[in-house]
Amino acid sequence: MKKFDIKKILLPTDFSDTANNALRQAILMSKLADAELKLLYVIEPEMNFGGTIPIPQNEYYYERLKITLLDKLSKIASEIETENGIKVTCETRFDSVYKQICSVALDESFDLIIMGTHGNSGVSEFFIGSNASKVIANAECPVITIQQKAAVSGFKTIILPIRAEIYSRQKVDYVVELAKLYTATVFITGYANKDDEDEQFKVKQYVNQVENYLLRLNINHNSTNIVGDNFTKDLILLAQKNNADLIAVMNETSFSFDHLIKGPFAKQFVNHSPVPILSVPVYSNPDLISYSPYLSGEIKY
Repeated sequence: MKKFDIKKILLPTDFSDTANNALRQAILMSKLADAELKLLYVIEPEMNFGGTIPIPQNEYYYERLKITLLDKLSKIASEIETENGIKVTCETRFDSVYKQICSVALDESFDLIIMGTHGNSGVSEFFIGSNASKVIANAECPVITIQQKAAVSGFKTIILPIRAEIYSRQKVDYVVELAKLYTATVFITGYANKDDEDEQFKVKQYVNQVENYLLRLNINHNSTNIVGDNFTKDLILLAQKNNADLIAVMNETSFSFDHLIKGPFAKQFVNHSPVPILSVPVYSNPDLISYSPYLSGEIKY
């Protein structure tokens, strides 16, 4: 697992208010990190369901649409470069929205995707936001999802949940780098099942380990331990109570009964949290799965 270094940020957009809010966050981060920003618009063909008006599905129509959208993106990119002094590129693509976002991120080695989310409306939509959960599930880099009303003053308080699962601490170094970038306070939050004393003990040990790590790095932090039975709800309430700007979670792929009913935790957070979410993919390498390379001493800081 390489050190998280934010040098290339991908911003999918559909020009909605939510996507524009995500864009503002991406611009701020690009300025702070001296990172390159890319704007991506993916055209996904609409099907004629339920009496909706079908879009003409022919090559000429879509090529003209791509040109129009690219022209609009180019003007936005030019304005951002002029006003903020950062490098901005843009591209339009045609096909499945989430597949193209993940493909661009992987092929061009992006460090981070920042995108808006509309949450789970229960309605088929052809917007960037309705594809957020799919992007998180398939992207090989971290994804930050931004809601329409989320503040755009940066991430000053970051909730860092620590659980007993072997991959839970993989997100620590991602949070560390963001905390350095924004001079943020990290709220380390141990979370264990209220009916499992062994798990509670283990989580407390993990929290102490992360506390010592952040102390050595001179990163402002607080910590607490929670026992409960609704991880998503409890963490969102904690974030709101502490006016947090970001919650970091792992995009785990376990198949518990709760996940079968509600979906993975990352998806639950994206669908229900009014606070932006950092979703970190789980690394499958068994040599790295249980710890951060910094915490383990594999990479010196």
